[in-house]
Formats: sequence, C-alpha cells, structure tokens
Amino acid sequence: MTVIILRFSLLLGLAFTLAGSALGEMYRWVDDEGNVVYSQQPPPDDRSSKVIAPPPPPAEDSGNSLKKVRELNEKLDAAAEERNKAKEEKRKAKAEQKKREERCATARKDLKTMNELPPNTLYGTPDGEWKRFTPEERAQQIDSLNKIIKKNCK
Repeated sequence: MTVIILRFSLLLGLAFTLAGSALGEMYRWVDDEGNVVYSQQPPPDDRSSKVIAPPPPPAEDSGNSLKKVRELNEKLDAAAEERNKAKEEKRKAKAEQKKREERCATARKDLKTMNELPPNTLYGTPDGEWKRFTPEERAQQIDSLNKIIKKNCK
C-alpha cells in the first residue's frame, strides 16, 4: 500500500513540475517589421521585451461552474415565467375591469330609462322581445339595476 502511495505522490509531483514549466513566462516584443510577437522564448537579440504573466487558473472546476450556470438558467427561466404570469393576470384584470365598466354603463342607462319613462312603457328585453312591466316587476327591475350599479360601479 505504501508503494502505491509513494508512486502516486511521485507521479503527482512530476505532473505539477511539468505543468509549472508549461505555464512558463510569455514574452511580447515588436519585430523589425513592426509586428507584435508573443512567444515563450525571449527575443532572439537584445531588443526590449515585456514579460507577460500567464493567465490565472480558473477559480473553480468546470463541473461546479456548469452547475452554477444551470442554476442561474433555472432562476432566469423561473423569473421569465413569473413575468409572463404577472402579465397574463394583469391582462385578465384589465379585461374584467372593462366588462365591469360596460355592465355599469348599461345598468345606469337602463335605470335612467326605467325612472324617466312612464310606468306603462314597453321595454325591450335581451332576447329581443317587448314587455310591459307591472309596478311590482318594475320595482324589482329597478332594485336589481341598483344592485348591479353598486357592485360594478366603484
């Protein structure tokens, strides 16, 4: 068992040593033709160059990053769904308000007609018929219209 651990630690040390040399210094200089050159080797002559540090290693492993991206996508999808749901509820509320306003206007118009016209007047019904209300029916109709107005006209 100790031999396996020893071999593993040697292999791990060798891997880190090779990785360190692979991430060596980078040089930046301008050649005779004015082109910018990036290389792991210093310039061939004594021209001035700038040593560039290698990019830092990723802050976390890619598996964890992928998990975070998926979680963020799920949150974004949930937020979009919430917005769509709120829009739909707002649309429904607006449509209901419009219906309420229409019922209110119709009830007010009908109540005005009931109160202004003489008692023996023929009234058109929603089914296209004509009817003459008795005094009791007229009182019920006026009461019903007042309830509709109270409910829908706020």
